[in-house]
Amino acid sequence: MNGTVVVGAGIAGLTAALMAREAGCKVTVVSLGFGGLQLSAGTLDVLGVPEPLAEMPALDASHPYAKITPEALSAGVEAFTRYVPMEGSLASTTLLPTALGALRPTSFYPPSFAAGRIENGASYLIVGFTGLKDFYPRLAAENLASQGVDARAETVELTAPGDTSLPFSRMLDQPGAAEGLGERLAHIARPGERIGIPAVARSGVWEAIQRTVGHPVFQIPIAPPSIPGLEANELLREACAGNRVDIMLNGRAIGLRTEEDPLGLRSAGGGLPEDVRTPDGATSDSALPAGTRASDGRRITGVEVRIAGSVKTVDADHVIYAGGGLDSGAIVFDSYGNLADTAFGLPVFAPEGELVHGDVWGPPQPLFAAGLRVDADMRPVDGRGAPLYTNLYAVGGMLGGAQRHREKSGEGIALGSAAQAVCAIERTL
Repeated sequence: MNGTVVVGAGIAGLTAALMAREAGCKVTVVSLGFGGLQLSAGTLDVLGVPEPLAEMPALDASHPYAKITPEALSAGVEAFTRYVPMEGSLASTTLLPTALGALRPTSFYPPSFAAGRIENGASYLIVGFTGLKDFYPRLAAENLASQGVDARAETVELTAPGDTSLPFSRMLDQPGAAEGLGERLAHIARPGERIGIPAVARSGVWEAIQRTVGHPVFQIPIAPPSIPGLEANELLREACAGNRVDIMLNGRAIGLRTEEDPLGLRSAGGGLPEDVRTPDGATSDSALPAGTRASDGRRITGVEVRIAGSVKTVDADHVIYAGGGLDSGAIVFDSYGNLADTAFGLPVFAPEGELVHGDVWGPPQPLFAAGLRVDADMRPVDGRGAPLYTNLYAVGGMLGGAQRHREKSGEGIALGSAAQAVCAIERTL
């Protein structure tokens, strides 16, 4: 059985692991911890425009979607939603309310968000809980109303042992708690209203609230910890366990072994490469660690992992690098303005010029577009476009060229690149 090592346990890493396992690979996930899915709203953002697929061809050639095919994007979303139930479409986005009353476009969302879709003729009741911080129903309702949405606000007396989402979620898990809240919501709701509550209820609890209240009930994402995000992460972890994916937590990938370097004496984890950007914003060959010259096209045989005070080599026929990029520390930007890949010393590409500017409300920060460049198989390449290793694939936040937060494209890039990498691996089996 072919062995695939996935470095990283976020949405891209876990989905890639499950897809590789479905393809017949033996899969090991190596990660210091679980990724940012737990902090996310629980939605899947593909591209924050009305028709994402129609707009993708107009994106810059350096954008990950210039390499990710629509078929791969669809396959990635389908793989994720096999384990995490979602509603939505790749063809068009849906507007959902935020905790501040903004209208946020997204492509896929949990069923507990569905009744919050902003639709003509619908009326919305936004309900807050007295003991929960950082959710102000009147603010949300007034901002929605200012955009032409029929919305009003109410607050119910509800407390928990803490003032964040987790204590409220645990409290609502208690027998009868969901039904009790549903009865109270029923007393304040007007005929035909959809009721929005802060996203503190797990899926089963939300269903119980909605059954009791007799109105459509929807959840509105709030500040982390995110119950929908935690639930999605939990479902992926359970799927990995059920599919016999090995997960090595508290392990840091520090280098690679190759056929030419079987002892890993030249692995990248010994130090961070100096970043030297060429005029097109690339990291030049001279920035690579000794023995990692661009275009060697070497084959990886294992990943070196520091875990429990020692270094272990995990054998690999293929490696999927889903480290998360700048958000997770897999790519770092130091005080001297240097960019580096902390695990394998791969060349990091960034836009030309200053990477950070002082205009907070101005154009996107160029730094956020920094990352690896890949070929059509998601293999990291050098400045000339040649793959650095024949069996190394980079996915998700490791890929440069996108302004994920501004574009609302993060999960789409993660899932599409994961599927495309696994498809490339399948062709070698």
